Amino acid sequence: MEHKSSYAQASRLKLKTKIGHNGKCVIADNYFTPPFKLMPPFYAKDSLAEIMLIAVSPGMLKGDAHEIEIEVGQDCQLKLSSQSFEKVQDTEDGYASRKTHIEVKENALLDFSPLPIIPFANAHFQNHSQIVLHENAQLLYSEIITAGRIAHGEAFAFKRLHSTLNIAYSQENSAHPLFVDNTLLEPAKMDLKNPCMFGNYTHYLNLVAFTKHLDQDSLLSFLEGFEGQAGVSTLASKLPEGYTGLCLKALACGSEPLLNLRKSISQELLGRLE
Repeated sequence: MEHKSSYAQASRLKLKTKIGHNGKCVIADNYFTPPFKLMPPFYAKDSLAEIMLIAVSPGMLKGDAHEIEIEVGQDCQLKLSSQSFEKVQDTEDGYASRKTHIEVKENALLDFSPLPIIPFANAHFQNHSQIVLHENAQLLYSEIITAGRIAHGEAFAFKRLHSTLNIAYSQENSAHPLFVDNTLLEPAKMDLKNPCMFGNYTHYLNLVAFTKHLDQDSLLSFLEGFEGQAGVSTLASKLPEGYTGLCLKALACGSEPLLNLRKSISQELLGRLE
């Protein structure tokens, strides 16, 4: 099957940051093609740059293939977000895909918090992310997947959603895996309303943290009064001294509880930075 994009050229976004003359994280280099755009960084905190990724489109269509490359430069502190929910339209007999590669250099921090993915009826989406952390780098990464356009009666009406996440730690020119996550949802082949899957919930948060500033008790404290189901586990990864690897998975009946939960965790982490 030919994987033909709705765009005249490949959809690519490249972003590289560095510490500028003012001591702040700035854009060192960037390149993008439709539908991507980048907002200039703004600074809510002196050392933290916040950059918004924009996709000027009605959503991903059959054949669309996004490629994203991000390098967070040494000593940079960067918060990346997106402008709108990631809509995946009916992909007919094909699929839409996204490949993301991220490098977080020495002593850098990345907080990556895109808005939720909404797969429309008959959508097929493949989303594959690879992240490499270098010495003393820190990461807060999250992804929210929805059951579809709930108000349109399209809960779990998509065809297939496959999302993988691979995180590795690079030290002394060698890398070893820290975390691998493989989410495969096929409503026609799986009972996604089973209590062991989504149950009565429709929205899923997968959050991973490798940091010196959060621990399991910190994340558990945010779950008090949470409107849904959630759990936190400590990752059995070989990490440098002082680091903790954590994974939080949560289910809710809407995006707002998960977005608020993620926002609270992000604020806690960023508030603890030196």
